[in-house]
Amino acid sequence: MDYKDYYRILGVSRNASQDEIKKKYRKLASKYHPDRNPDDKSAEQKFKEVGEAYEVLKDPEKRKLYDQVGADWKRYQQAGASADDFDWSKYAGHGGGGQRVNINFEDLFGGGRQSGGGSPFSSFFETIFGGGGDPFAGGRQQGRQYQYEPGRTRTTSRKGRDSEAEIPVDLKDLIHGVEKQFRINGERVKVKIPAGIEDGKRLKLKGKGQISQTGGSKGDLFLKVKVNEPEGIERRGKDIIQTVPLDLYTAVLGGNVTVQTLNGKVKLTIPPETENGKVFRLTGRGLPGVNSSEKRGDYFIKTEIYLPKNLTPKEKKLFKELSKLRKG
Repeated sequence: MDYKDYYRILGVSRNASQDEIKKKYRKLASKYHPDRNPDDKSAEQKFKEVGEAYEVLKDPEKRKLYDQVGADWKRYQQAGASADDFDWSKYAGHGGGGQRVNINFEDLFGGGRQSGGGSPFSSFFETIFGGGGDPFAGGRQQGRQYQYEPGRTRTTSRKGRDSEAEIPVDLKDLIHGVEKQFRINGERVKVKIPAGIEDGKRLKLKGKGQISQTGGSKGDLFLKVKVNEPEGIERRGKDIIQTVPLDLYTAVLGGNVTVQTLNGKVKLTIPPETENGKVFRLTGRGLPGVNSSEKRGDYFIKTEIYLPKNLTPKEKKLFKELSKLRKG
């Protein structure tokens, strides 16, 4: 079994912040995602390694455990390791004396492979953390729970753990809604992203979470929506504000301009002497409410006047003449 350096896999330092780890994971996961590399087995393997590394380093408790035993993993490879080898109170809940303590031994000393075809995680990961879910889903496998009481040990059947994943959505897709496809444990799944959904909201996929190792039902998968806003476009509730460049001459003399909005092209009539920051309102062309009975928001176009550059000698002369006229 090879030692896995999760920090090296993600390309971060050992003292990297959680934000750094998250940003690096998103970048690498997007780069190596199977949907972008359908015929590249090496990319698929890299995607799994990146997911495995993030599964550990995103979780403060797992990361702390990994930092403690990662370099000394051989000592924990044997399922018969002594409880004295590790401080159970930090990771398995507090207890003692005559109290009942829930300890997930498989999470710490391996085991718990998924039924029907093995785990997507490496043997090193399973030895230290136990069999665990899907790197994309970012969940943790529900292992076999041993309920300890003095003089008695029994096994309970439990539902698989719920998982959570972040699903990116472009702002323009929220005007009419969009359908996304991705794979979970090798299964291709379609999910409908409703129009107008807010950033950070979660969608529930029942029975698409982690597999139970004790015969219970699967957990659920929660998809957290991450809305991507293009540069120069901002969402405020159901309203959309788009900043568009406007040349000096049209701003001064007036004219017509065509603007490519998230909801199609629109033609604006610019009145003479339009000031910088002038806002044009397109009623009812914003985002709908999640409740279909709600009124749509508005679409605002904000002008940003830019000055001409690289003026010719003749243009400079004309501007000087104009300046004299204005001063006179």
